[in-house]
Amino acid sequence: MSYSLYIYIPEPNEPTFTETELTNYLIQLDFASLANSGSLQVGSQLMDFITFLGCSPSLSVGEVDSAIKIHFFDETTGLGGDSIQSLRYPTCKHLLDNPAHLIKNYPQSTDWLCPSCGLTGKIDTINWRKSAGFSFVFIEVSQIFPKEAVPSDKLLKALQTFSHRDWQWFYSKASSVYT
Repeated sequence: MSYSLYIYIPEPNEPTFTETELTNYLIQLDFASLANSGSLQVGSQLMDFITFLGCSPSLSVGEVDSAIKIHFFDETTGLGGDSIQSLRYPTCKHLLDNPAHLIKNYPQSTDWLCPSCGLTGKIDTINWRKSAGFSFVFIEVSQIFPKEAVPSDKLLKALQTFSHRDWQWFYSKASSVYT
């Protein structure tokens, strides 16, 4: 299983907080904790903040190699693109054959070109079907089964209180495939 749950602010605004402030807030909530290596791991309150819809809650500390990563960027960046569902261009409905490639080229290129019919459009008009997001900050929870782990209203409200912005989520391959 190499999927992660990504929680992000879907607005292309400048950050009003630092990565350190977000990290400290997640630790304060006990959503995350510091491992001996200095990296983040799941905190003891994970089950209060993530709802598991299947038999996936093997994220408990020590049971599996699980982690929480914060991806913080200076500009709006696209992450994700690997979907368990078929993705299509919005106008012509042709199959998107390499969605991760579009994401990796963002923000240098914000347009798409359908190789089948030649129609063009903006990347943010594609229905990513909860498989990608565009933001300056992403919280990654790994490893999960797609669509079986959902951030609870409690977590989304806590993040909104911290940042004064709404948060959304998506599922995609774990970030190790992007590094």
